[in-house]
Amino acid sequence: MFLVVLVVLLVFNTNCYGKSEKPCALKDHLIREIESNLVELKSLHVHTPEYGGHHGETYIRWGKSSCPQKATLVYDGYAAGNDYSIGGSGSNFLCLPKNPDWKEYTSGANHGTGRIFGVEYEIINHKPYPRSFHNQDMPCAVCLAARSTVLMVPGKLKCHKGWNKEFSGYLMSEESTSTRTPSEYICVDEKLESVPGGGAGRDQSVVYPVEAVCGNLKCPPYVGGRELTCVVCSK
Repeated sequence: MFLVVLVVLLVFNTNCYGKSEKPCALKDHLIREIESNLVELKSLHVHTPEYGGHHGETYIRWGKSSCPQKATLVYDGYAAGNDYSIGGSGSNFLCLPKNPDWKEYTSGANHGTGRIFGVEYEIINHKPYPRSFHNQDMPCAVCLAARSTVLMVPGKLKCHKGWNKEFSGYLMSEESTSTRTPSEYICVDEKLESVPGGGAGRDQSVVYPVEAVCGNLKCPPYVGGRELTCVVCSK
């Protein structure tokens, strides 16, 4: 649009002198329109988080209550999701803050509602995490990266060229069985933490390490029965 107007102005500039005032008057009108549009463009702002003068992006660091050194902690909380044995509600995991705000509510368990439960680790065969985390509740941290794009790469421990590593770990999800409700795959930090006092083993919302299965998934390079790694990268 602006290019077309500029071409028209160039034509008017070559024909404006020694002729009627109409072309010149039209040129002045177009100039005023351009100036007005430029003022409007300058007033537009795209709101994105900023970190150190740079636009940032948020991500969730599962299994930790803190952020990597170059990221800023937005808040830490409790990993939460649906009960493995109950249909409905959500299939994704959320990082719930430790200090919730309430508005209008009805106390007690009610019909016609979704439900959300705390997530606990199911570390059965001592791999890839220590057995001591079995049945422990999972913490989480929402982090603001110093860069504008964040990507979780499954099956990798290092980021691709030009990307910066936020953290690495293992891919986890609900157990693969017909009696379980599906969940998303999440990247859980390799240096696990647990929620203090959260070892009751209630088996509500649970996550397990994810193994590769050969078939449609090409083996090699993948290996059947081997736990998958993951890395969260920013750029």
